[in-house]
Amino acid sequence: MLADEARSFLSRAPDRVVALPLHTRRYHSRKYDQAQLLAGSLAKCVGRQAPVGWLIRTRETQRQVGLTEAERADNVAEAFTASSDVTGHDVLLLDDVFTTGATARAAAIALHAAGATRVEVLTLARAFTLT
Repeated sequence: MLADEARSFLSRAPDRVVALPLHTRRYHSRKYDQAQLLAGSLAKCVGRQAPVGWLIRTRETQRQVGLTEAERADNVAEAFTASSDVTGHDVLLLDDVFTTGATARAAAIALHAAGATRVEVLTLARAFTLT
């Protein structure tokens, strides 16, 4: 469904699909990483690569639910490290839900710091609140 809905975007998006990862403790608790499953499926559908290990959540963060935008940014600041394997590559960062963009921004900063030339973000859903 995501591949069909994002077809136009994907036609010009980077060919390396990197999932926004869970921390290992949360992964072991859940037994799956929804963003990695999504990235692998999307990459397979559209003939892209979904390398594992290019982005790692090195610091466990609290859940973002209920945090303000500023608190979210502080919560995920420097929580990611990217492998030098990203050097010289354009990266499509994939996550399941985009709320304020704090997590995607922190991950993109880590990818750029490791040498990624371009980072674009694609998510399955966009969350927002009507007030």
